[in-house]
Amino acid sequence: MINESDRQTFQDVLQREANAIVHLSHQIDGMAIGRAVELVHNCNGRCVFVGMGKMGAVGRKAAATFASLGSPAMFVQPAEALHGDLGMITAKDLVFALSYSGETDEVLRVVETVRPWDVSVIAFTQQNDNSLTKVASVVLDIRVPQEAIDQWPVPTCSTTAAMAVCDALAIVVMQKRGFSIEDFSRLHPGGSLGRKLRVRVAELMHTGSEVPIVPANATLRDAIIEMTKKSLGATMIAASTGQLLGLITDGDIRRTVQKFENPLDKPVEEFMTSNPRTCSPGGLAAAALAMMESCRVTVLPVVDGHRIVGMVHFHDLVRARLA
Repeated sequence: MINESDRQTFQDVLQREANAIVHLSHQIDGMAIGRAVELVHNCNGRCVFVGMGKMGAVGRKAAATFASLGSPAMFVQPAEALHGDLGMITAKDLVFALSYSGETDEVLRVVETVRPWDVSVIAFTQQNDNSLTKVASVVLDIRVPQEAIDQWPVPTCSTTAAMAVCDALAIVVMQKRGFSIEDFSRLHPGGSLGRKLRVRVAELMHTGSEVPIVPANATLRDAIIEMTKKSLGATMIAASTGQLLGLITDGDIRRTVQKFENPLDKPVEEFMTSNPRTCSPGGLAAAALAMMESCRVTVLPVVDGHRIVGMVHFHDLVRARLA
């Protein structure tokens, strides 16, 4: 078990890191952010991140995030760049220079070298008229009130802040470009994330004779019998044309029996949920799961337009390792 002193230190560090991001959210320079967004959005080359030490680690992560969200990106180690790796940077690229002090020699030398190539530079630094602010095209202020340890210059809150700003910029540009979940899935074919972004509802849904459906003129008793046969905990109510009219679940039936006397021979339409939540066969199974969790339901009718094509159950998604 952790002792109380260590627990307090742990909590204090987390709080300071959180405060750093909140502080940044209140000091946003709208003009600088807007200019940075436009530079990234209009970049015909790659987003090249350069940084030393801990800021270099932030740059590597940021490059991976930008690339995964549709902005081709890479990280170039500044010291290596000065010994030949500058050849990785072209005039079409956009350079992201990360230096909290704004005085990191290797970063400054890279920026000073590429600026004559007409390469734009976005600086991530504390905005206090340092050397980097004087040579950058745009300056994003990542100044934080304090690091995680008083009197110690260990980069902690400042690197957290820099990473958060990089994430925010990447997401704004992603949305501006209309980068979709389908685009994202094409870049993430592997692992559990890839599976969540690849598996479609059509691959997991119940179809044909497995699907519980009763006609519009069915009674509540008919609905119960159909639900019992198909064992999905619900049944859909369909028009003669195959269009979805409603849904009734186990829970609906329990509530109905508690509320009404002798309801079994009454029309199921009186108790069904009209216009229930649905999903499409071509939709992502992970999105269907998210809808189930947010709406607290265990089944979703699968429709093509308004025509019933199947039903998907929460357990199907769990078995597919999407939960």
